[in-house]
Amino acid sequence: MYPYINFEKTGKQIQKYMNQGGYCVQDIQTYLGLSCKQSVYKWLKGKSLPNLEHLCALSYLFHCTLDDLVVTQMNYYVIKEAICQYSLGDC
Repeated sequence: MYPYINFEKTGKQIQKYMNQGGYCVQDIQTYLGLSCKQSVYKWLKGKSLPNLEHLCALSYLFHCTLDDLVVTQMNYYVIKEAICQYSLGDC
């Protein structure tokens, strides 16, 4: 199993970096060359994610890494199961 991207928390993370940098939705739209602001609002609400190119551009703008922007999660039981498969001890 592998981690999944939490859309809602990633949106909050993008919002946090926008706030820290003093950027508004219009600024992000202009910077990324988007035709409308709806995409940015969808990201911030956790309805969708920026594509990889936009994530890279945002990380450059915010002076952070992709790992700082994208919030991943993994179910604890999935992690435990994966660890048990590769360990020699009992789980």
